[in-house]
Amino acid sequence: MKPAIPPQVLTQHIAFLGKTGSGKTSTAKLAVEQIVREDAEARVCVLDTVKSDWWGLTSSADGRHPGLPFYILGGPRGHVPLHDSAGKAIAELVATGALPLSIIDMADFAPGGVQKFFNEFAPVLLRKMRGVLHLVIEEAHEIAPKERAGFSAENMAIHWAKKLATAGRSKGLRIMVLTQRTQALHNAVLGSCDTIIAHRLTAPADQTPVKSWLKANVSKDVFENVSSSLASLKTGSGWVCSGEAQVAELFQFPKITTFDNSATPTGNDGHRDIKTAPVDADKLRAIIGDAVKEAEANDPDKLRAQIAALTAAKASLESKVHAAVQAAPDTAAIAAAERRGFERGQAMGLKAGFGRAMVAVQSAIAGVEEDTDEIPYSIISSASTPASATAVGTTKRATAAMSDAHPPSPVVGGKSEQKIINAIRWWVVMGVSAPSQAQVAFIAGYSHKSGTWATYLSRLRSAGLIDGRGALTLTTAGEVAAGDPDAPPTAADLRAAVLDKIDSPLQRILRPILDVYPESLTQKQAANAAGYSHSSGTWATYLSRLRSLDLIEGRGDLKAQGWLFP
Repeated sequence: MKPAIPPQVLTQHIAFLGKTGSGKTSTAKLAVEQIVREDAEARVCVLDTVKSDWWGLTSSADGRHPGLPFYILGGPRGHVPLHDSAGKAIAELVATGALPLSIIDMADFAPGGVQKFFNEFAPVLLRKMRGVLHLVIEEAHEIAPKERAGFSAENMAIHWAKKLATAGRSKGLRIMVLTQRTQALHNAVLGSCDTIIAHRLTAPADQTPVKSWLKANVSKDVFENVSSSLASLKTGSGWVCSGEAQVAELFQFPKITTFDNSATPTGNDGHRDIKTAPVDADKLRAIIGDAVKEAEANDPDKLRAQIAALTAAKASLESKVHAAVQAAPDTAAIAAAERRGFERGQAMGLKAGFGRAMVAVQSAIAGVEEDTDEIPYSIISSASTPASATAVGTTKRATAAMSDAHPPSPVVGGKSEQKIINAIRWWVVMGVSAPSQAQVAFIAGYSHKSGTWATYLSRLRSAGLIDGRGALTLTTAGEVAAGDPDAPPTAADLRAAVLDKIDSPLQRILRPILDVYPESLTQKQAANAAGYSHSSGTWATYLSRLRSLDLIEGRGDLKAQGWLFP
């Protein structure tokens, strides 16, 4: 049978170009099918950067039988989940041949995650590369754009894409780049390709880079033929042009023999049960887990940080030991400190009781109803009538007289601040001495990411009632002002309180995730349990809200945050 792609071009870097729907991804899949079926030892790695377009390789054309035995890492069809920080470990496995056939699906990465993964993947791949590897980069303009989108890792991603394209061939890399936006792909990457397979391109801006490449690599006659036909090519047809391989021919490519999951869905295709090639998922997890551990163990930056931390800890311990040896116990100082602590606590207790009494007296005089659970002095400055103003003046004088003997300790300004210190106390009783802001906010009934929350914490710090920025603790004054819960709370009470404070759609999603902790659920499993579609925009919005509330973690698989299970 005649090969679908001229075999001589498969030993080179190839650019598959064409607008959406022109057939470029199918042609690239044909090339991969041809490579794998003609060489049982062939190695292929697909970087599927955007749309999960490549998992169909693992099934037959009709979806009823197994296809090619690719491992899928990440994405909705992944055999194992994938995080954007795993680039080094995955590159090690790909470079050494531990993962001979792999699809790296980055569809679930957050913005900037593709570039972050690639920046860790590419240098390790170049350094550890052994043998021959066909590296497919889908939507390559995402990694090597001509114009930056503003991601922090973007410049380095362009650098490493150019490095792979220019230096990779001598390392055994044979790169296939795909893009529907030729105008957006960096010139250095396209210029490093020995072959282009050009499908339909209608936009003049997308045709221009192709014409520039043709001028440098083919004869004038070929240039004219290709240039004049680019806008009118039929779907599935394309020009294969290679100056080095001396190929310049228009092909009508056959259909792929694996499942075409990148085709536009029709009817109920999206709900079909597709049969894919079996893989040993446990073995795959073990391979990846070992690679991650080894990569971390050999990471020079982490080793240096660990050495610095150990050195600092050693110096601190030696200093404390020296100070302890030099200092003899001062029993008189200890006794004096105990006496001062007792007197301070007694004074604070008296002032707290006196202040609450003043609130009640003032409320009665002013003829207004105030919450006597407010912390002392918060109401003293408010007056609505001359009579109440007189009463307030009397109260102020009485307070001032008491202050001369015992300067007032900081007090809470209102109900909101009181709720917050009560919530911290709730966690202390639970057994968590320094709860996070998210933990405290849920019990107090606030959002820990709001400006109002930040204002309340600022007031409490200024009043000397709390300490901490990330985790929050009560000061001595805060402990006096905080109220104890009616009954000692339990972990179940915590989860019930959290569920009570989020709306119904989030409750439906969170409950099944809580039920399986410490295990996780795939997005599809969680969506089915909650009654949603895991591919909808609404589902993505709900997950984003749960992550922003620090209630769940994970992108591919979803897991409850550990603080919900103290």
